[in-house]
Amino acid sequence: MAPIAIVRCFLPGAEVGVIIASIGHDPQASLTDPVYDSGKQNPDGSLRPPLMAAEIASLIDMHAVLDPDMSEGAVVRKYVPNNDVGGYLYGRTVIISRGKLIVVTTDTVRGFVGLERNTLGLDAGQSIAAVGLDYETAERGQFTDASASPLHRQVSREVQAHGLHVLRHIMSAAGAGAAQIPLGKDLNDAAAASPGLGGRTFEMDRQGASNPYTGLGISDDIGLLVLQDPTRQYPLHLNEEDVMTTSTPLAAGDLLLRRDLRGDDTLIAVYTAVTADDGTVSNVWQLSPELSAADTAYYQRLIGQATARVAAAGDAVGSGAP
Repeated sequence: MAPIAIVRCFLPGAEVGVIIASIGHDPQASLTDPVYDSGKQNPDGSLRPPLMAAEIASLIDMHAVLDPDMSEGAVVRKYVPNNDVGGYLYGRTVIISRGKLIVVTTDTVRGFVGLERNTLGLDAGQSIAAVGLDYETAERGQFTDASASPLHRQVSREVQAHGLHVLRHIMSAAGAGAAQIPLGKDLNDAAAASPGLGGRTFEMDRQGASNPYTGLGISDDIGLLVLQDPTRQYPLHLNEEDVMTTSTPLAAGDLLLRRDLRGDDTLIAVYTAVTADDGTVSNVWQLSPELSAADTAYYQRLIGQATARVAAAGDAVGSGAP
């Protein structure tokens, strides 16, 4: 079931309306630190209204309904930029840390994740909007490109050409515990005192007017235009976003999928346990044998590019994923 359908099973329609109307409101209004001032603004520079008591109560009710499903065995999806796909398949990639190139492993899930139900039945453009991936501000991006309107984004040419890639991961008990709901200060203070959400949230205050992160625990886009129709924006797909407060290892059986503009998913690779001659077992990505010759060549090229970047950066290996 889609999250909105689940919420409507437990909460009255008027309260669901309050939840939806809370988008664009400020859950960190009590913060006085100037570093967060830009996070109190909309993309056009106008101030976001403070989150009201009724909205706080309704949002807590929503999360109390949705959060219990983030448990051991939960299926989550982590969307990844296409330029990171080769690094995941290779098992290592290169990042810049304090001005230096560092080689890191890509065998964990970290950052923003969401239950698979959040984007089931959506096409690539709808998925980008639903999980707030239109944060890029460059002319050309991995998920979105600039449009003729300075306050709107459009589905990137990269996604149109090569699809939208996602890691499909089965949560362990430890991983589910580490996947917590990020909330702005005012909402988080109230949620932390709630019996149903105690220990399941953490404070994460929004910075930047053009940041699609809401601080409400709900994903939102900042104005993604419907593909092939620059006069409309994608509608809000109510869901719950989580952040991995600590990285969790990928598990054998996890999948790398590619979603196209029609919404069809193609299996790209399976994370597989492989036993070496000496009996040691390691997990590696194996490309699907069902891929076309052109697709296989494309992913092998990405792996080759990742291999070359790692070799050029040297042998100093850190930990974590991009």
